[in-house]
Amino acid sequence: MLQTTEQSKLIRGITLWQPWAGLIANQVKLVETRSWSTNYKGTILIHSAKRPVYQSELEPFSEYVSNFDFTQDLGKIVAIAELTDCILMTEEFIEKQSELEIRCGNWQPGRYAWQLSNIRKIDPIPCQGKQGLWVPSKDIITQLILEDLI
Repeated sequence: MLQTTEQSKLIRGITLWQPWAGLIANQVKLVETRSWSTNYKGTILIHSAKRPVYQSELEPFSEYVSNFDFTQDLGKIVAIAELTDCILMTEEFIEKQSELEIRCGNWQPGRYAWQLSNIRKIDPIPCQGKQGLWVPSKDIITQLILEDLI
C-alpha cells in the first residue's frame, strides 16, 4: 500500500454541480465535458459542489434521476473514477456519442471530453471542493485508504 503522501500525487479531485456529479456517480454520465484540457490521467474524485440543485437542471434527466436525492450529497465526494483520456471534440467525435451522453454535457467542437472509467459510487465524504483539478487533503487520502477505496 502506498503512503498517503505518495498516493496524493496520484489522485486529483474535480468539483461538479449537481446533478452532474450524481449522474457520474450513478454511471449515467461517463464523460465530463470541459472547456479546458488536462494531461492528468489517473484516479479522480468526483466532488459535488455545495451549490443548490435547481429543478430546471433535473428536468432533462428526469427518467434517470427520480431515485436520487442530489441535495443530500452537496459538498461531498460522491464517486471515484479513472480519468483515462482527454479528447479534443470534433464534429465527428461528437456524432459518435449517445443521445444521453450529449444531454449530460456541453458538446461543442473545440471543447474537451474527459473519458471516465471504473466509476465507483461511494458513501459521501464531506470535503471542501475547489475549481479546476485539485489535490485532496492528507485526511481525505487517509480516509479513502482506510476504507479500502483507493
